Amino acid sequence: MELRQLRYFVKVVEVGSISRAALELDLVQSALSQQITRLEGQLSTRLLQRTPQGVTPIEAGVVFFGKPS
Repeated sequence: MELRQLRYFVKVVEVGSISRAALELDLVQSALSQQITRLEGQLSTRLLQRTPQGVTPIEAGVVFFGKPS
């Protein structure tokens, strides 16, 4: 797990969108998505529910993010 992956995850949760987070982080969307997928792989759990409307943290993502549900 890398610090940048944690920063990326936090930004995605804060803005609710991988594409919008990528813009704010000055990354391409595919690179950001890949880093989030790697983080989920390292933790052996999904953190985000991805939909065409955006992303929301699932229960594990809420716990990992550290905010109350």
